[in-house]
Amino acid sequence: MELSHPTVFLFGAGATRGAFAHQSTPPPLDGDFFEIAGQIRGHGTSRLASTVLNDVLTLYARIIGIGLENYYRDIEARAIVSRFAKSANKPRDWARRQRNLEELIRRIVIHTTRDPGVEQFTPGKSEIHKRILSNLAPCDTIITFNYDLLIEESFPSVRLWTPRGGYGEGFHGVTSGWCKKWFENRKASMETASKILLLKLHGSINWTLYKTGEVRLKPRPFVARARGGAPVIEDVSILPPGWNKKINKNPYKQFWREARLKLENCESVVVLGYSLPEADLLAQALLSEVVRMRAARKRFLEQLHLADPSESVKQKFVDLFIPVLNARTKVARYGSIEEFAEKCGATLTTPQ
Repeated sequence: MELSHPTVFLFGAGATRGAFAHQSTPPPLDGDFFEIAGQIRGHGTSRLASTVLNDVLTLYARIIGIGLENYYRDIEARAIVSRFAKSANKPRDWARRQRNLEELIRRIVIHTTRDPGVEQFTPGKSEIHKRILSNLAPCDTIITFNYDLLIEESFPSVRLWTPRGGYGEGFHGVTSGWCKKWFENRKASMETASKILLLKLHGSINWTLYKTGEVRLKPRPFVARARGGAPVIEDVSILPPGWNKKINKNPYKQFWREARLKLENCESVVVLGYSLPEADLLAQALLSEVVRMRAARKRFLEQLHLADPSESVKQKFVDLFIPVLNARTKVARYGSIEEFAEKCGATLTTPQ
């Protein structure tokens, strides 16, 4: 069965992991972030990783079994409390721990999603993503919580998406650096405007913010520098995996609103490698509000595609979307994003 458009494609960390699963150090998931971070070498990243891992060890007396989201939420909360409930003794610098972890997150994205065939750090592409993206129509939307550039790099042409308008309004730097090379690699004019939106709700490693809330696209997003062996921290706009995400301010305010509108009015939803973690209360609230509004309008989905190795994750989404599924809704479950890419267009089954 062909996808019913407009479709919203929702990409999570599992989608990036699936594209690079063959690598010795694949893109991490929440549960193995620190394990993979400890394996990275070069450009000051290993030194930064050692510092962060020692901080984790000091706090929990172990590293194995500690998730990235739990650790970040813990130090974020302690940093906030320490600002007004100050200790009489010398307090720990929780804000420093936050900065170090945020830079480590950026670096691990760079190290694990690079093109292995190029000596310098270059964003990698994914044949799996390329096949998935080929199923998009100009009326579709991509929503992702990932920081990497895998989706952008996997578009083979300018037919659907380009950096010019592809992220939304208020973006600068489209004619230089990474953007210029992106157009050159596709032999296209830099004036070519995007036909679809890629809404990156948690930010991106190629974004920096102006005070106005507008975004500058970084000319060299895949840079990991060291000075005297010490890592140099880069300015980047990402919302780390904590509970205190500033999504009520631009540019994120406009992205989240646009995501809600697209989800409320689409015919199909495709969820690829996104587990809707319990800690991400804002994403849960967004989807729950979408379902509530659609159910009130009797705006049922025509199709729901769920690609994830975990059956419980897929069932979580079925349970979430139950109010907007009816007897005509087609639901398909896939064991991986690769299986979805291969079977997209196959006959779907109606859920019981």
